[in-house]
Amino acid sequence: MYEIPKEIKAKPKLMGLELKELIIVGVSFFLFLTIFRDLVHGVLVIPYLVIASGTLFWLVLPSGNNPRLKNYQSIRLFFQHKQSTYHALAVQKVLNEQQFGEDGMLDEQ
Repeated sequence: MYEIPKEIKAKPKLMGLELKELIIVGVSFFLFLTIFRDLVHGVLVIPYLVIASGTLFWLVLPSGNNPRLKNYQSIRLFFQHKQSTYHALAVQKVLNEQQFGEDGMLDEQ
C-alpha cells in the first residue's frame, strides 16, 4: 500500500562527500594551496601539492578499522584516547593473578 523508505536519516551528498566533509576538504585545500604553499621551497611545490592532495583525499575515505567512521574521525578518536578507561579482566582468577599479580597492577616485564 505505502512504500516505507529504508533509510530515513540520509544525509545529502555532493561528489560522494557529506556537506561537513566537503567544507573540511575545501578549507584544507585553500590552506594548502595558499598559506602553506608559501612555506615550501619552489623545487618541492609539485611534490608538496601531490602529497597534500592525496592526504586530504585519504582523510575523507572510510576508515579500514571502523567502516562507520572516516579516517579523520579515527585520528581524532586516537588522540582523544583516555588512559583511565576501564578494561574488563578475564574471569580466570589464577591467570589474572599470574598476569597482574596480587595487587591487580600489570607486571612490567
